Amino acid sequence: MNRTFRRMLKIPIVLTRNGVVHSLYVFHVYFVLPFLVKILPIYAKSYCKLQKLMQLCWRAEREMRYWRLHREELLETGRKGYRAKIDELGLDPKTLRSLREASQNEKSVVIAEIDQDGFFLSHWGMIPNVPLISEKDFMARNRFTLEVVAIDEYVGVQKHYKEDKLAFLYEIRALHQLGLAGCNVPAIIDVDFDNLTLTVSYILGRVLREELAKRGAILRDRDVDDSRDFMSLDPKTRWLKRVQEGKRVLHRAVDPQFVEALFAELAKIHRCSFIYNDVKYGNVIIEKRTGKPFLVDFEYARYYPKLGEFVLRVLRDQDVEQFNLHFNTEKLTYKIITEKIKGVKRDQVYAPVYFGFGLRMGSIWSVDAGYGRWHYILKHNLPELSGKRILDLGANNAYNGIQLLRSGASEVIGFELDGKYIAQGNFVQAVFEWSDNRQYNFKYIQADMRRVQAMILGEFDIVMALCSIYYLDDDSIARLVRHISTITDFFVLQCNTEMNIGRSDPHVYDKASVEYNLAVVKRNGFPITRVIAPFGYSRPLVIGAK
Repeated sequence: MNRTFRRMLKIPIVLTRNGVVHSLYVFHVYFVLPFLVKILPIYAKSYCKLQKLMQLCWRAEREMRYWRLHREELLETGRKGYRAKIDELGLDPKTLRSLREASQNEKSVVIAEIDQDGFFLSHWGMIPNVPLISEKDFMARNRFTLEVVAIDEYVGVQKHYKEDKLAFLYEIRALHQLGLAGCNVPAIIDVDFDNLTLTVSYILGRVLREELAKRGAILRDRDVDDSRDFMSLDPKTRWLKRVQEGKRVLHRAVDPQFVEALFAELAKIHRCSFIYNDVKYGNVIIEKRTGKPFLVDFEYARYYPKLGEFVLRVLRDQDVEQFNLHFNTEKLTYKIITEKIKGVKRDQVYAPVYFGFGLRMGSIWSVDAGYGRWHYILKHNLPELSGKRILDLGANNAYNGIQLLRSGASEVIGFELDGKYIAQGNFVQAVFEWSDNRQYNFKYIQADMRRVQAMILGEFDIVMALCSIYYLDDDSIARLVRHISTITDFFVLQCNTEMNIGRSDPHVYDKASVEYNLAVVKRNGFPITRVIAPFGYSRPLVIGAK
């Protein structure tokens, strides 16, 4: 009963500190958002169908006119992208001379046709390091025909879209904008708006599907059709079995670093507001020169620049789920994050976190640490953070560091000794990067904060020590603050004036007081001081400046 009564007494205090508007928002996070998140996939699916219908009905012609007018812009962007010259194909000198002569008389010369499984039906003899096939065994493609062509001394892949104007436009937009963003995608070499053909740069290298097939995976259409294990399966089960076949030998074809680099490319595509919608082994090329992954075939890619973060997150998760399925990874999605958060006990979270989308760890009502502290006292009392380099002493689970970066800081280094908080912080950073669809430049140093005095870390625009340095002895505190004054002009300390909380050393209460910290800051290099101490709040700030 006493515990319930104490909780009831806290309610008006919490409401007062958070304010009415923010309290309503927290209520929304706890009780409304979880329901909305459940129906988002239905809305996202409906939205995508509506967009396609609108594109089909009237936007396609308008977009076709737009790209016709900007054809030279497409080609100019393509000139700056990835290109492979015809002599890099490895043709014998005589064949290469003949191909060059033929190219002088025609805009493009067909070198080979590509079948459904990616095999080449060559018109110019042997092409090293590509899978070749005879005309008798050639398997026609299900959708669009593909030809390898020579055009202006370069090798391209020409795709014929037949009557599918939407796929043609989708791929043009995707390759153009992703090329501008520096993604590993083919460059546009030529566009024919009348015949709906697009020629993109040929990526030198090996198709991942072929590498897996060489190692025994039953992936190619012709192999699947001839396999007894697949004959009685329904289409979905057959597809899943093909994916399992690929995963079975994946580690023999590529290493974990390649898989990480491939996911980084998918994340770059997402940051450009595109959804790929076609994650599969046949669309991944291991580029010959660098070994880097390239993604091809963007006819299913969709661009959603105005779509809200909630719905875009649902669509991004669908891409990531396909990536996890194909590459045996556990990249974060809403579902995976929810399961991981369920495994974190409330008393394991010192700094409560709210990630967005209704996802939270710990009690975000509290203003003593984490989410509540940031919104109650920190974000309104820090200087402009844009481009700032910040050191966080006692970084805990990185919540403050990530918020600093989300508010514009360019880099945050966090000192933290406790490995379990670092592990939690790595998870917090990963979830915020998933939530915000961007990367954050946060780095942990696992060490006692006193060791900063022996490290060469450069200068910082701000140094923060929130509820941390008062656990050191008096001499160590003075030396640490004195050193901090040599690497920054702005120092933020947080005190803890709460009494009778079971500290073994009574002097810690003194060292955590405003008076003590104010004196330490003034005596050790920060003559200009300011105290932010809201009435009744036990975590006031002491700010020192030069």
